[in-house]
Amino acid sequence: MPNPKSHLITSEMMQKGEIPLLFTGGACNIQHINGPIRNPGRDPLARWLDEKGWSYYDPQIHPSTHGRDYVWGIDGPQEKRARSEVKLRIYEITATTIAAVTMLEIMDDARRNLRSIVWFNDGKNFAPIGLGDRDTLLSNDTLRRQVGETAYSHLLAYVNAGRQLRNELLLMVVDCPSIVVVNSLDELKTVITYLLQE
Repeated sequence: MPNPKSHLITSEMMQKGEIPLLFTGGACNIQHINGPIRNPGRDPLARWLDEKGWSYYDPQIHPSTHGRDYVWGIDGPQEKRARSEVKLRIYEITATTIAAVTMLEIMDDARRNLRSIVWFNDGKNFAPIGLGDRDTLLSNDTLRRQVGETAYSHLLAYVNAGRQLRNELLLMVVDCPSIVVVNSLDELKTVITYLLQE
C-alpha cells in the first residue's frame, strides 16, 4: 500500500471514485536473469510528485509500492480509465525494455490529441540486460556460439526492433502538438509544472 504521504492513486481507490491528476506509465517488467523485476526509474518522479502534492496512477503494480502484484481484472480496466481521464500522461522509456506497448499507448494518445510526455530515461538506445545494445551484441561471439546462429539472429532482430521503434516514435511525434519529448528527470519536472499550469 502507498505510504501515508504518497499521492499514489491505486486501482482500488479509482474503483471508489478517485481520479488521479497524472498517469505515470511506461517501462516496467524488466527482464533480468532471475525473471521480471520492478523498474525503479519512476521512484524519483513519484517522490517529487508526492512533494508537490500531485496525485498519480502508476500501472507498475508491485508489492513494494502497492502491497500486491498486478491483477489484470482489477488493474487493466483502471489503467485504461486512468490514461483516459487524467490531465496529463507521462510515459517513461528506458534502455532495458522494448517499450512496444508504451509506444502504442503514446500513439493512441497522439491520435486522440491527449496531452502526454514521452520521457526518455536513458532510453533512446535499446540495450536489454544480458544482451546490451546493438554494437555490443554484434561483437558478442561467445553468446553467438552458446545459443547458435538461429537464436542469435532472433536476439539481434529483437535488439534492432527496439532500436528502430525508438527512432520511428520520435519521427512520428515530432509534429504532434499534444506530445512533448524530454530526456531527463529535470526536464520532465519542468514540463510537468508548465503543463499543469495551462
